[in-house]
Amino acid sequence: MKTSLRFPRPGRPGWVLGALLLAAPFVLGLGGGNGGSDKPIPIPQKNFTVTVSDARGQKVQAERFTWEGKVHFQGQYGSATITLPFQKVQSVKVVPGQANIAPTQVLARMALRSGETLELTLDRTSKCYGETAFGNYEIFLKDIAEITFQK
Repeated sequence: MKTSLRFPRPGRPGWVLGALLLAAPFVLGLGGGNGGSDKPIPIPQKNFTVTVSDARGQKVQAERFTWEGKVHFQGQYGSATITLPFQKVQSVKVVPGQANIAPTQVLARMALRSGETLELTLDRTSKCYGETAFGNYEIFLKDIAEITFQK
């Protein structure tokens, strides 16, 4: 049994419908080229207010801060996975360019409210979100220098 695809030719009734069906994925799938700036951010149940310093030296205060939409960090601590709730964190310093971690990871030095320091490796392309006085805030972890949690 031989099967062949036949496309309608212009002038035949199915031609317009065929052209519309072929164009639909492109017309519907492309667009919204504003970079997602109007995209809603994840809203946590508990509000955490932070000051974020980025790698270029810009500082911003953000409310409703989340990491990947969550109110905790989760990363590798040696061979273990640690989930660290924001309530226990005083500040986070992202240490770029560590030779002993994978290129997809970044070292985050967590200063805890207890006075201890904990170093976790986190996914460098994970995102932090928040609300600022001028709009929604979204930044890759790799682009952060420091996060300071307010009390």
